[in-house]
Order: sequence, then structure tokens, then C-alpha cells
Amino acid sequence: MQAFLISAVLLGLLVAIGIAAIVAVRSWWLQSGSDHGDWESSLVGYKNLRDKGVLSEEEYRKISTLVEPHVRRDAKEPDRLQRPGLS
Repeated sequence: MQAFLISAVLLGLLVAIGIAAIVAVRSWWLQSGSDHGDWESSLVGYKNLRDKGVLSEEEYRKISTLVEPHVRRDAKEPDRLQRPGLS
């Protein structure tokens, strides 16, 4: 009887750890997925820094050269939630 209780407790702990791992990975996955489409707002933020004088024009051009391919790529990808033919 004691061995059964110990086995049941260990199984319960393993299941709880597995569920916690799945929730953590899912949370991380959803968060990282939402961060990928944020390039455009980042570029706007850098533009504001340039306008305030924090960044020079040359620094802003270098940053925008790095960021713009991501903005264009994200603009070409269709929205994952939107279905073709529906508006």
C-alpha cells in the first residue's frame, strides 16, 4: 500500500511538472511570435530619437537599413488569423 501511494505521488508530480513545462513553452512561444511584427513601431521609435537629437542622421540610416527588410517581409506575409476571401 505504501509503495502504491509513493508511486501515485511521483506520477502526480511528473504530470504537474509536464503541465508547467507545456504552459511555460506555450507562453514563451506566443510572446516571441507577437514580438516579431513589432519592427515598424521600433523604426518609428528610432525616428523619434533622431528627431530629438539623440541619434545622428547617419546612425538612424544604419538602423533603418537593418530594420527595413524586416518591415517589408512582415508586410508581405498575410495575417495568420485572416482567411483568404474574407474581409
